[in-house]
Amino acid sequence: MSAVLGHDCFVLQEKIRSCHTFLNTYKWLTDSFVLDFFTENHWAKLCTSWAQSLDLLTLQEMGECLLSQSGTSKTNSLVLPLSLLAFKAACKALSLDRTAISSLDEIISYLIKLGFKSATLQHCEWMSPNSACKPKGALRSLSQVFHRQVKPKKQHELYRMGQCCATISQVTKCQTVADVGAGVGHLSRFLSYGHGLDVICLECEEKFGSAAVKLDSKLEESCARQGITNITTPRHITLTLSPYTKNLMELLEPHIIKETSAVGLIGLHTCGDLGPTLIRNFAVDPGIKFILAIGCCYMKMSLDRTSPVRGYPMSNFVQNQLNPSFVSYEALEVACHALESYSGRLTDLESEKFKVHCYRATLETLLIKLEPPLQRAGLRSVKNAHLLPFEEYARKALDKMDVKLDFSDLSSEHVQSCLKQWKRVVMFYSLRLMLAPVIETVVQLDRLLYLAEQGWCGCLLPLFDCRLSPRNFALLCVKPEPKSESC
Repeated sequence: MSAVLGHDCFVLQEKIRSCHTFLNTYKWLTDSFVLDFFTENHWAKLCTSWAQSLDLLTLQEMGECLLSQSGTSKTNSLVLPLSLLAFKAACKALSLDRTAISSLDEIISYLIKLGFKSATLQHCEWMSPNSACKPKGALRSLSQVFHRQVKPKKQHELYRMGQCCATISQVTKCQTVADVGAGVGHLSRFLSYGHGLDVICLECEEKFGSAAVKLDSKLEESCARQGITNITTPRHITLTLSPYTKNLMELLEPHIIKETSAVGLIGLHTCGDLGPTLIRNFAVDPGIKFILAIGCCYMKMSLDRTSPVRGYPMSNFVQNQLNPSFVSYEALEVACHALESYSGRLTDLESEKFKVHCYRATLETLLIKLEPPLQRAGLRSVKNAHLLPFEEYARKALDKMDVKLDFSDLSSEHVQSCLKQWKRVVMFYSLRLMLAPVIETVVQLDRLLYLAEQGWCGCLLPLFDCRLSPRNFALLCVKPEPKSESC
């Protein structure tokens, strides 16, 4: 079962405690920047058996043996150290299952446990994992309009998020939803025109709202040409929410046009503190019936333990009992990387593209020597860096920066020694990335536990294919029907 229910605080607490204990043990790894590989001698931090074994593996074998789900290699016969295998096993055991749900079964099961009658769920459309993003009814002929300027990854997200939201709205009879962080309105159009929901779009960038209105108009023109008139137009509001926003329903009420006693909150990739802000508003406002949100950019969350509106941790349990293992900015940044797609790229054809990690780490040694204030400075991204000599990469990366490097610096014996270790740099990066699912698990379970502490039973669902959309966990929480039993 992929879904995780937040009905038992003790179970959630023990899962979080186990993750924190494990992450605290490897804090030296999660908190190490790869660009410091040479300046801080990261390879020497590995135990000898790990370092010796990793030196004997190819990058493809690293992906197959340690990063992939199967954990087997067609070519490698090396017996890895037991401690390294235990590290891999622990990463897998402590992480939430990221396999995308293949139907609405688990969502329906969750809603039934909340007291919603199963009869109202019998006609819900099943979620086909390979289906294209298609609206329902008369608008099905306009599928190409919904796909306009939408990449396949986004289409996959729109279809699944839209289908999930439409089902919840149907069952809860909550037909008004607020799409927070709506961008140019791709999701809101799918919900509004495709599923007939009343959608209020909140976006802090006015230019995105203006672009959304133009795209809405083009879709409505297509509807008019086909004689489709029974449509619901989404409404776009430019509004910035802060972590201190406590009156979201008051801000929404002037824009609600249908008679309703409740609103659903949805957010596709709620960046940083936006996710926790929506969760807190849902927990305390009786006018918000459900929340369906996918988080991202965890490193942008506020981590001030003295703040009542911190992004992490949200739960009182983590805040009060697990402070010694507090997750860092560096760890949260690791959690935003895509393990599944990365492991697939560690092949003989793809792996050399990761030479850029070694290039950057090597350049860091020169910058610290010549310009110490430039430590960990943001440099220009260099396209196809792995195809360039290091000297050319360095010049392009430092373009428009007041730094002068001599040819002797760029071709020194020290530089050549560093460049020969590029596979070690990639290996070290890979080890950090193995911890990414565990860190994300801690963040998601903390949010689920916060809701449980507030008296609400939430649910975590891997809604998307993680190979297409790495941030695939949807936090779903619906306020139950009166007189229903807790899930």
